[in-house]
Amino acid sequence: MSIEVTGLTKRFNRFTAVRDVSFQVKTGSLVAILGPSGSGKSTLLRIIAGLETPDSGDVKLTGEEATSLAAKDRNVGFVFQHYALFKHMTVEQNIAFGLKVRKVPKEKINQRVSELLKLIQLDGLGKRYPSQLSGGQRQRVALARALAPRPRVLLLDEPFAPWTPKCAMNCAIGSPACMKKPK
Repeated sequence: MSIEVTGLTKRFNRFTAVRDVSFQVKTGSLVAILGPSGSGKSTLLRIIAGLETPDSGDVKLTGEEATSLAAKDRNVGFVFQHYALFKHMTVEQNIAFGLKVRKVPKEKINQRVSELLKLIQLDGLGKRYPSQLSGGQRQRVALARALAPRPRVLLLDEPFAPWTPKCAMNCAIGSPACMKKPK
């Protein structure tokens, strides 16, 4: 299993955002968590990513206990609902950010950025800043940034809402393949 969640509960004071949630997601699966606004979907994703600590329950990623791991040690890509792009960086710099932090050689960074720009259909726009892009384009950059370090798990918080149906389908189909390490 890529993700195994057992008995997760998260409270904020008296409000219970996530109550005793358990599920498994197999490697290579694309799964959607559906529910109304305020039902705990984003909180659940934040717990899996290590950005929130559950009050109870466990998270395993690719078979390894992850509940107590820091977010930086989980190798989880996360596309936030509001993109969270660096406004002072170009599209290319945003995508390359996680690779630079991991000290990947510049040649490999450039190759990966180019590959991802093609995947998200923004090749030719790498020198632009987020403010020069549409909402859908910004979200695709956020997806590419999350995919760049080839995470073992990719979490998307309302990922395809602003996209055209064709682009959403291309990226949904291409995302699992894009996460795999090159041969």
